[in-house]
Amino acid sequence: MRDSAGWVSCCERVTRNFNPSEALVNLRDRRLERVFDGVKLAWGTSKGGGVRIPGRIDRCEWFDWDKVGVWVCLRHWRAGDRFQPIGMPKPVKLQDLFVNAKVPANQRRELTVAATVNTGEIFWVEGLRIGEKFKLDKTTTKRLKWQWERL
Repeated sequence: MRDSAGWVSCCERVTRNFNPSEALVNLRDRRLERVFDGVKLAWGTSKGGGVRIPGRIDRCEWFDWDKVGVWVCLRHWRAGDRFQPIGMPKPVKLQDLFVNAKVPANQRRELTVAATVNTGEIFWVEGLRIGEKFKLDKTTTKRLKWQWERL
């Protein structure tokens, strides 16, 4: 580091560790909500197909239930994570997505991500777009309503 007088000094390198918190959630659980590291998540299902979303609700996303599956892993960003946001042709590094979305570095490791247990694919990142592979489409028969609130 260089101070205002131009002197160079060494400082201890600060390393930021990834948050190892993780929780498995059964979406068929009767509680239909869970608090994970400061984020309250609630979910529900509705029958009906198609891509039409029942209505815009703040901090709410809709997914294809069959593509997500019954078990979901809630966790935080990990080194090397890849995610395919809706509208993108292929997965990108979550690190690059955070940089492009101008998510402050100190907040990135605090954001919650949700991944399928079957494939480990991330289908939701708190505050960002949903996953391309998990969006509603013409083959959707059951919808997953996913709501969150930072406590």
